[in-house]
Amino acid sequence: MSQRFRRYCIPVVLLLSIFAISVTCDSSSNDLAEGEVVKGEVGKKLDTYLTRITPFGFSGALLVAKEGEIVLNKGYGLAIRSENVPNTSDTVFSTGSITKQFTAAGIMKLEMMGKLNTGDLLSEYFDNVPEDKKDIALHHLLTHTSGVVGGVGDDYEKALRDETVQKVLSEPLQFEPGKQFSYSNAGYSILAAIIEKVSEQSYEEFLNNKLFKPAGMEFTGYRMPEWTKKVVAHWYVGEKDNGTPLEKPYPYWNFIGNGGILSTTMDMYKWHLALLGGKILSSEAKTKMFTPFLNDYGYGWDVLEREMGILIQHDGGSSLGCSAEMRRYIDAGVVTILFCNQSYGREALFEPIRDKIEKLAFGGDVTFPPAVTTLNSEILRIYEGQYVLSGGGKFQVQNKGGVLLVNPDGQDAVNAMFNVKKVDAGTYDQLKSLSEKVFISALSGNFDEFGKALYDRDRMLGFLRDHIPMRLARHRERTGEIKEVFARVALPSETRGEKSAQIFVELKGEKGIIYFGLIWRNSKIVGIDAVMGIPDLSILFLPLTSTDFAGYHLDMARNFRISFLLNDGGNVTGLKLENEDGPVKAHKSK
Repeated sequence: MSQRFRRYCIPVVLLLSIFAISVTCDSSSNDLAEGEVVKGEVGKKLDTYLTRITPFGFSGALLVAKEGEIVLNKGYGLAIRSENVPNTSDTVFSTGSITKQFTAAGIMKLEMMGKLNTGDLLSEYFDNVPEDKKDIALHHLLTHTSGVVGGVGDDYEKALRDETVQKVLSEPLQFEPGKQFSYSNAGYSILAAIIEKVSEQSYEEFLNNKLFKPAGMEFTGYRMPEWTKKVVAHWYVGEKDNGTPLEKPYPYWNFIGNGGILSTTMDMYKWHLALLGGKILSSEAKTKMFTPFLNDYGYGWDVLEREMGILIQHDGGSSLGCSAEMRRYIDAGVVTILFCNQSYGREALFEPIRDKIEKLAFGGDVTFPPAVTTLNSEILRIYEGQYVLSGGGKFQVQNKGGVLLVNPDGQDAVNAMFNVKKVDAGTYDQLKSLSEKVFISALSGNFDEFGKALYDRDRMLGFLRDHIPMRLARHRERTGEIKEVFARVALPSETRGEKSAQIFVELKGEKGIIYFGLIWRNSKIVGIDAVMGIPDLSILFLPLTSTDFAGYHLDMARNFRISFLLNDGGNVTGLKLENEDGPVKAHKSK
């Protein structure tokens, strides 16, 4: 089963504190494959960043353009590990939920052709629409405000078009159309079905004829392009190879229209250029597409106001290991197109690096990891084991085929690893208690404690009153009744240049668990997000020398350094973790 995800909660800027190690920036831009581009200072910095983070968990491709000029278009890591096939600018990846903006553009194209209107109701296209859904218009489906369920089946489950539409419409409506935002893959599959009914072509044929071909996009689609001419990236979760979507059943109707279209970085850039012009969509159609409605969502795109002007973006991914994001900074003339073909712990890989890419694309700086070397895996076996701090926390060290995975166990070990000062550690304990308190009250229907703790009460409280019960209800079958609340771990973070703390809260039910993350600043909640679980705090360390190892955390953009301590007999006795306040030592348990 593939679990797809797409973030649509209150946006939180999460740039965690950085402890930098001086490194010499290098670049692999001298060894470019055909079609790859590394140009100018920005292109070289982006290339160095992605080259350096590849040993620490990145795999994919990135295109960045500024003012109409491509400054980077290059692949990193491996498309097919078993055959040592690299990712390049030509590799084919999944666009994930970016597919939705193609569906939205298809609807707008049909409106331009006079064949439909976004104000049309579902009953104009389907028979026997239930009474509670007769007021749903295409506009509601496009903006995720229809109230229909998020989905009704697995991505690759055999599901025919009309049966799937009726299955979606038979589910209870979540809310009155137009009143709330709730992200719905199923809603976009209904739109794809409407495209087929109105155009009298298959969904993919219509997009290919009316959107992709006019934009010059030869390698975008589900099955129509000649994929044998390209390398299609495999998807990886850890060491597991999940293959490619071409090996899976033809996309059926739990997937069509809402996810899974394949493409390349260059084809997606061609699509961006087509949207800038008027060849495919009129200015009136684009105005409708890019006008934000609830939750800053237009038709298939987030439309946001940022410091650099209007940002039009969308992302998507799958628990099978693929993820993608496209960002169009319209006023600034900057475009970033990012594809990834492996996961990052429980996260989509684009999530921890997208803001770093943005910062570099706009001329800023990010801490890079140092250039590392390799050691025989057998040599590293002596470092495996458990290392104990004086306060009782532990570091678990595992040899993972030539690299070391170090996992902090216990809050004091987390504090040591992530450079939490003693005064902050006491504050974190208080915030963990407060985090438990606000959720315990909310579970009883009392949001007063949340209201007291919120930094922006007027903006956030209404959202939380709706969002938390909605998420609990959505997962009730899996979790059962929530019985206990635990604040599991606190991490240092930085929001808008100020020190903050992120608290991960576990809501434990009779049958299962769900999680939330809270961002606290000055004892006030400045952000909240649903998360997939307690973050994997393990840090990958690669050799600098035979005893010194460098670690790097993609999300934090932070370097770590560990040295192992040996006695005269060459036996490992402990480790030393470099820290801003000085080294932290832990002895190896026997």
